[in-house]
Amino acid sequence: MTFGETTRRALFVLALFGCVTSWIVLGFAWALDWSQPIFVGAVVAAAVSTELVFWVGAVVLGWTVFANRARLWKRLTGGAA
Repeated sequence: MTFGETTRRALFVLALFGCVTSWIVLGFAWALDWSQPIFVGAVVAAAVSTELVFWVGAVVLGWTVFANRARLWKRLTGGAA
């Protein structure tokens, strides 16, 4: 594994960890009925971190993921794109 591959993989794992953490915090905010500003902040953080994971994943996997999204969707769902 080259340094570039290691760096990209570490960046993806870091983004994934941040995403999972933000969703856990959102779950706590909902379950513990935290104040509305904190809850809204948790929702925004979860949304942004999820979007970040998709973009970092696209960079790590390559832009062909976007080019082949119809084929991938068909494979994942077993249906038409």
